[in-house]
Amino acid sequence: MKITYDKEADVLYIEFSDAKVFESEEKEKNVVFEYDSENNLVGIEIAYFIKKYGAEVSPILQDMQAVLR
Repeated sequence: MKITYDKEADVLYIEFSDAKVFESEEKEKNVVFEYDSENNLVGIEIAYFIKKYGAEVSPILQDMQAVLR
């Protein structure tokens, strides 16, 4: 599993597999699930991540930054 965050776009991406994305489905506004050709979950993209979840995840992000320093 790989987690990336694009600060400029405010998009969090959780990648479960490096398989090619075959189909995408918006599960809720700004949350897209991506599947391969065998309907396995490849990744989840969350747009406006900090804007939408910032207050809830702020302590987690601060802990992560402290560990990465």
